[in-house]
This record gives sequence, structure tokens and C-alpha cells, in this order.
Amino acid sequence: MEEVKTPGAMEEEDKVYVPGSPEDLARFFAKVKTTESDALSAKHLDWGWKVLGPEDGAALAHVISKNKTCITLDLFVNEIFEEAGVAVGKALASNMVLKSLDLQQAQVGVPGAKAIAAALKANIPLMNLKMHYNHLGPEGVGAIAEALKTNDKLTNLDLGDNGMMKEGVQALAAMLQKNTKLMRLDCSKNAGLWGDDAMKGVLTKAGEQHDAARKKAKKLIPQDELPFKLLMEDSPGQMWSPNRSEEHTSE
Repeated sequence: MEEVKTPGAMEEEDKVYVPGSPEDLARFFAKVKTTESDALSAKHLDWGWKVLGPEDGAALAHVISKNKTCITLDLFVNEIFEEAGVAVGKALASNMVLKSLDLQQAQVGVPGAKAIAAALKANIPLMNLKMHYNHLGPEGVGAIAEALKTNDKLTNLDLGDNGMMKEGVQALAAMLQKNTKLMRLDCSKNAGLWGDDAMKGVLTKAGEQHDAARKKAKKLIPQDELPFKLLMEDSPGQMWSPNRSEEHTSE
């Protein structure tokens, strides 16, 4: 039997709060089932699969900006989209403790990628960034790649299924020839790379040059001793493309 909502319940659900206001933050913390105090003091925040959306961008930015102890933030499979992605990226720029951020399937798009790239340019301490399936396209991938030419903290990056196209592949290849810190790069299931041996060759060669430079570079952290790992798997299933007409199912 279908649940019938009372008028009062419907009004409460339909309320619109000013982003970042006390009321908005209270709504958000109720949604993730925690208190503001706990959210701002936790070392690990696991908010994957919390049905977060664009309306939660200001609250997420609040937590990222104010929490001074969190080293791991998991936001996987929450479709926050571009505006909230930008808010998260801007907040990251002032966060000096976070080590790992999982944004898989957040769909932050090019604007979100550019905001995150700006934070990476500020050389924040982030070491692990997962951005599988975020609708980055070649422009978003290019922004991340450009930031990593100077960033010397990030060691693991997942850019799988982002429709990077050939321009994104070339941007990553150029980055790998300058960066000496990245130890793992996942470019699996990307339009522009999937099934293209020539473009895979471009990235493979750049990866080899990157690995050689890593071996010669000064070792500052244990990860610096590890060999570079490049993933370019042609995984089965639907693959996203910035040109919707090119979306297809890989086999």
C-alpha cells in the first residue's frame, strides 16, 4: 500500500534552505546520520552511497574547510554534479590534512575538475584521488593533468571512464614527462584510448619516461620507491563520451 504523506510532512520535505545556513547544515547532517561535532572531528568520513546531490555542496565544503583532522573522505556514488563539485574543489584548496578523496561517480564535470585542479596546483597534501566516471572529457582531464605538472604530493589518480579523448591522453602524456611523484594512473575504459593501440603507445612511452625520472628523483616518502603503474584496461560495458552520439557499449 502506497504511503500517504501528511501536508506537514510534504511541506518539511519541500523546504528550501540557504546553502551553508545553520538550517541547511542541520538538514545535511541528518541526511548523513551524524552530528556536526562528529563530522568536524572525524579522521575518516565514509559518505559513499548517501544519495548526496547538488543541494549538498555548501555543507560538504563546510566540512572539508573546517575539519582539521580528517585524512580520508569517501563520497563515491553520490551525484553531486558540477556546482557542488566546484564547492568541493574550492574547499580543498584550503585543506591541509586530507590525504584521500573518493569522488567516483560524482559527475562533477569540467567545472568541478577545474576547481579540483586549482587545489592541486596549490600543492595540497592529497595523495589519493579517485575520479572514475565524472564526465570530465578532454578539458577536465587536461586541467587535472596541467595541475600535476607542478604538484608533488599526489601519488594515485583514477581517471577511468571520463571520455578523455585523444586530447586528454596527450595532456596526460605531457604531464607524465614532468611529474615524478605519481605512482599509479588509471585511465581504463576511456573514449579516445579504448581500443586505440596508437594512443595507448603514446601514454605507455610517457609512462616509461616518467618511471625513469622517478627512479632518479630524490626519495622523500616510501611511495617514491615504488615503480609506476599505468592501467589502460578496455573494460566491458557502457563507456561515457563527451559527444553523446559516440556513447557505446564496449565489448
